[in-house]
Amino acid sequence: MEGESEPYTGISRIVGLLKILKEKGGTSDLYQLGLDLHLDLGEELQIVRAAESLGFVVTPESDIALTHLGEALLEKDINGRKTALRERLLTLPLFSTVLSWLAAEKNESLSEEEVKHRLGESFPSEDVDGSFSVLVNWGRYAELLGYSASREELYIDRGE
Repeated sequence: MEGESEPYTGISRIVGLLKILKEKGGTSDLYQLGLDLHLDLGEELQIVRAAESLGFVVTPESDIALTHLGEALLEKDINGRKTALRERLLTLPLFSTVLSWLAAEKNESLSEEEVKHRLGESFPSEDVDGSFSVLVNWGRYAELLGYSASREELYIDRGE
């Protein structure tokens, strides 16, 4: 709905966080970083968790630090970033599971409704709508997955 926050963190926000950390020498206090970026705590933690899930940052105690993967991502051009992100996504259970479902289908696609149903069964402690948004948005950015809004269908992006 309009006015509500997105149930996922976009890649551009993650890359922005990584750039700020690099400017700060690779590490920062989480509290101070939130103040510097004018983010409320919930929004900041959402971005940090997303970056951490991809292996681009670590959060020892109350600090945040770039990892070698995060630094390497910043050194790449847009196509290199897409490739690096695609490689990281393939290591995440959410993506590997959904890709296996899609690969098992004749046309390598499933309806949004079916994907959400299976997500609820396979990842019961996760927010189904948020997970689906991550699949669509991160998967599209990495040119790994595609989504047809007219057919409400998720599919493997073969670049055709």
